[in-house]
Amino acid sequence: MTSCANDKAALHKAAVQKGKVEAGINLPPLPDDCRKREPHAPDAVGDEAVVLWKAERRATNRANDRVIRCAQNYDNVATALAGKPDREKQ
Repeated sequence: MTSCANDKAALHKAAVQKGKVEAGINLPPLPDDCRKREPHAPDAVGDEAVVLWKAERRATNRANDRVIRCAQNYDNVATALAGKPDREKQ
């Protein structure tokens, strides 16, 4: 009878582990603009170099602002998940 009890306990433990793996963690969707690529400023023939440089700087600023927003989103998700119990210890 001991063998049956051990088999039943092992089966239960395996089922619990399988359930934990399949449950996983459902992350919220990434904000749409986090996957957007910022194009270079248009380079029109005859434009002054300073005009092109300023346009490129604006594009870089938009890209940097997006990185900050996406990093804040990631940090918020990580903070929210940190308060949950470790799934391996349950």
